[in-house]
Amino acid sequence: MNIDAAGARGKCAACRYQRKRCEENCPLAPFFPSNKVEDFNKVIRLYKVSTIINMLNSVADNEKKAKMVETLILEAKIRYENPVYGCIAVEEKLRLEIEETMKELDLVQKANAYFKELRKTSLYYKKNKETSTSGTQSFKGHKSDSTLEEATSITEHHAIQDVETRIDLNDNDGT
Repeated sequence: MNIDAAGARGKCAACRYQRKRCEENCPLAPFFPSNKVEDFNKVIRLYKVSTIINMLNSVADNEKKAKMVETLILEAKIRYENPVYGCIAVEEKLRLEIEETMKELDLVQKANAYFKELRKTSLYYKKNKETSTSGTQSFKGHKSDSTLEEATSITEHHAIQDVETRIDLNDNDGT
């Protein structure tokens, strides 16, 4: 039965690499099936088969073993792509991207603050303009006998009095 089960399953990538018969209790068979030969070849460049088996035996949970093998495969692929720096090159690249993104975010936040301030000032001027014209507009809607002309003549009268007072003050200073 052992031979039939192992034969139906086929050799795992580790046993194929070692050129030995894959037994039913092969510790690497669940993680490196026959279709993952390329992944196993990359991992084996970094670690010996005995080291991989010892790492798998050090972890009790099957989920954690699967995560460990995924990590080993990822590290081996990165080391295959960049043999000198490996994972450090990827880390440095990501760190630079994070710095660029933070600078861009800072720029966007500054632009956002500028436009918020610009909006506040434009609303402030718009509000002041409305309040300065609202005095004359309130006379239009007023239901008393005074009309808009009377209201403007009163305003003009006060303005003329202010000018005359200033002229009188200036004349008294000179005398």
